[in-house]
This record gives sequence, structure tokens and C-alpha cells, in this order.
Amino acid sequence: MLDPLADLLLGACCPGCRRPGSGICRRCLAALEAHPRVILDGPPPVVACLPYRDPLPDLVTAHKDRGAGWLSRPLGSSLGVGLRAVVEAADGPVSLVPMPSDRAAVRRRGADHCADLVRSAARSCGLPPDAVRPLLRRTRRVRDQIQLDHDQRVANQAHSMTALPAGPGEPPVVLLDDIRTTGATLAEGARALDRAGHLVLACLVLADAEHPSRWA
Repeated sequence: MLDPLADLLLGACCPGCRRPGSGICRRCLAALEAHPRVILDGPPPVVACLPYRDPLPDLVTAHKDRGAGWLSRPLGSSLGVGLRAVVEAADGPVSLVPMPSDRAAVRRRGADHCADLVRSAARSCGLPPDAVRPLLRRTRRVRDQIQLDHDQRVANQAHSMTALPAGPGEPPVVLLDDIRTTGATLAEGARALDRAGHLVLACLVLADAEHPSRWA
């Protein structure tokens, strides 16, 4: 009864497929069933939980740019499947480092979508809140990368981040982001963490947009 009522009063629809109803529909929720795999051996290895195909692009856009902050829970649960595997492989404590968002984007959106996603993933794995550590900072603004090719993305991200220095006995870190396209952003984050003395155990992303054939 609630879905038709929400549609009548609010024009509600699933953010993934636009079917009328409140929240995410069952079909789109089923598409978020994660099957993590290593897409790059590294170092550090890169693990992805899902392929970047429908309905995920619309869900990620809704989460980031359309105010659907509630999507951090289902998306975070999918990311959490991969996170659980990485943490188990680590066989010890790890710090979870979200990819830093542009400050202007955070102000515009009213939230840091990547940090929210990582916190949700950590909760789904039963990890304590202090496992999430925003160690990375942007040192300059970067261009929107949608229209950039691989080399342009590498140049765009080069030396755009810095990290807080590692202390004595600091646990290894896992670097997390939502989508991996060419890997330029992850590479820059890993570089900054390594330069600050952190051991980057792995990079973990919600979805892989570069290797569609690996998800056939």
C-alpha cells in the first residue's frame, strides 16, 4: 500500500530503473548482490565488488548528486561484501581510508558520499566506527574526469593528494572508492599514503568500469 501512495503523493520511483514506488525496487536490489574479485594484482591489489552496469550508474548518481543519501546503506552493504573478504585476508586490524571528495562538491551535495559509503560498509562488517580514518586530503582542485581519457586523468590527479603521516605501529590501510574507471584516482591516493609511510594493503571499489569482459 505504501509504494502506490508514495507514487501518488510524491511521484516516487526507484532510483535505479525509474519504476514507480518508494525506495529501491527488488530487481535493482538483486542487481547489487556483490561478487568481489581481484581486477588488478597490484601492488596494491585492486578488488571490485560489482561491474559498473545498469542499474548501478543511476544508483550511484542518485546517491552522489540527487540527494539520495539513504542509498549509502544498500550500496554500502554491497561494498561491505568485498571489505569483509579483504579484512579476513589481512588477518589483523586495518584502517579504512575513503577517497577524499572535493570540498566544493561536499558543500554542494551536503554530504561526503564516499565517506558515508565506507562507514556503511564498515557497519555491515561489524567494524568499529574508528576503523574509518580520513587520512587523505586534496591539495588542489581537479577537473571533472567524465570526458578525460586515461592519460588526461593521470595528469589531472597527479600530486593532487597528501596523507597524514603514519605513526609507530600503525595498521595497514585499505583505500576505498565507489567507481574505478582508469585507476588514476586510486593510484594517486595510494601514492600519497605510501609517501606518508602507510602500508596500502589493497584498494577496494564498489564497481569496476574498466573491465566489462571480466564480468561476463
